[in-house]
Amino acid sequence: MAIRRLQPAQAAAIDAGEVRLGHISGVFGRKGEVRLFLYNPDSDLFGDDGAEVTLVTAAGDRSTVVLRSRPGAGKRILGLIPGVTGADAARGLMGCEIVMQEACLPQTELDEYYHHQLIGLPVRGESGVEMGRLTSIQEGPDVDIWIVSGPEGQAMIPAVRDVVLAVDLKEGITVVDGAGQVV
Repeated sequence: MAIRRLQPAQAAAIDAGEVRLGHISGVFGRKGEVRLFLYNPDSDLFGDDGAEVTLVTAAGDRSTVVLRSRPGAGKRILGLIPGVTGADAARGLMGCEIVMQEACLPQTELDEYYHHQLIGLPVRGESGVEMGRLTSIQEGPDVDIWIVSGPEGQAMIPAVRDVVLAVDLKEGITVVDGAGQVV
């Protein structure tokens, strides 16, 4: 899922050790609920008791809140923030980026990675030929597609075990030679 471009002050206010989780995209109802656009909409990070996050405004102002989520109609995800009790207060949060310290994220399982860990890694074929760098990840209903930008253009690589041979967060990603469709 593509991560949106931030305002300069907003980008400058996000610490290097923080991970962008999504943003507040709108208001729902009159009781202070907000609409969330999460970069990982399947995350259960904000379920139950929620999670402590930092909201960063377009002007770069920061506030720490507890964010809980619940499903809305269709694919909507709604957020609840203690103390935000009306539509006007919720409207004031629109555009806030939701960030969290990387160290506070839940531990991943073996062979599981957060997108922010993968983006920017070099990608090479099994023969060692450099293909480029992983620049974005498009989430699909069945399989994610990794976009690799290199000297030959952009390649689309399905993120499946038969194609992705190894992921090393220091050395990069190794894929089957010829994997990926150059676009």
